[in-house]
Amino acid sequence: MNSSVRKIYEEGKVITPIENQISFHTNELDLHLFETKASTYGFELAFDEMSLITMLSGKKVMHFKDNHSFEFLPEESLVLDKSQAMNIDFPEADDENPTRCMALIISPDEVRDTLLMVNETTPKIENGEWSLDISTIKFENDQILSKNIERIILLASSNNQYREALGKLMTKELIINLLQSKARNLLLKETNSLASNNQLAFAINYIRDNQHKSLTVDEVADKAYMSKSTFHRHFKREIGITPNEFILSEKIKKAKYLLRSTKQSVSEIAYSLAFASPSQFIKHFKSFTGLTPLKFKQKS
Repeated sequence: MNSSVRKIYEEGKVITPIENQISFHTNELDLHLFETKASTYGFELAFDEMSLITMLSGKKVMHFKDNHSFEFLPEESLVLDKSQAMNIDFPEADDENPTRCMALIISPDEVRDTLLMVNETTPKIENGEWSLDISTIKFENDQILSKNIERIILLASSNNQYREALGKLMTKELIINLLQSKARNLLLKETNSLASNNQLAFAINYIRDNQHKSLTVDEVADKAYMSKSTFHRHFKREIGITPNEFILSEKIKKAKYLLRSTKQSVSEIAYSLAFASPSQFIKHFKSFTGLTPLKFKQKS
C-alpha cells in the first residue's frame, strides 16, 4: 500500500475497531476507507449504489448468497451492484496488522456516459460492447488500475483547488481501467474456452504453448489471422500491455514456476525459454521481480 494512503489511515479519527470509516466526496464519487483492527466474524455491509471494492492490506473472507465465499486479498477488487449484501469475516485483523479496504461509489451517470464514449470510439475486437459487468466474482488489479485507485484516494482526500475537475477526469479513467482490467482477467483465465471464437484468446494460447520459441509479434498476429498493426492495437487495448510485453511476462511466469519446482539451473531455464543468453534472462527476471533468479529460488 502506498505510504501516502497509509498516512491517511494513520491520521484518521478512530471511532470503532471494526470497519472504522473515513469518507471523502467529489461530484462523481464517494470514497470510503475502511479499517478493522480486531478479529471479528459476520459483519454485514451493503451500499446504496454500484461500488468498486478494493483490498489494500490484510485479509477478509467474503460471503454472499448461495454459499458463495472466498478470501479477499490485497490488489483484488469487486464491482458490486447497489444494495448487494455482504457478510464479512476478519480472521487475522489486529492492532499490528489491520485489515484495510476501499469502497468507491461511482456516479451512475458517469458510468453510463463513459461506456457510451468507449463503445463509440474504441469498440472491442469481436464487435461486442464494453460493459461494466457487476458480479460477486473478484478479479486481480493490474498495475495501471492499482495506480489509478491510489491517485483517486489521494485526490479525494486532498484540498486541491482543481479537485472536482481532476476527479471527473480520473473517474472516467478509472472506469476505462476497470473495463480493461475485467476484460483482461476474463481473457487470461478463460483462454481455453474462448480460443475457438476469440482471436486474442487464440493468440494468448499460442504464446503460452510456444514459450520455448523466440516468438515475434508478426508470427503471433499471423496465427490469429490479423495484421500486425491491428493485432498490436487490439491486444494493447484489451490486455493493457503490448504483445511483446505479454510474451516476456509469460516467460518470466514460467521461469518462476521452474525455479520453484525443478532443479534446473538458471542457464538451463534461460535457454529453455528462448532467451538469447543467461545474462539477458537474469536482466529481464530482475526487472519483473526485483530479484535475480538465484535469489528468487533461495526464497521460494
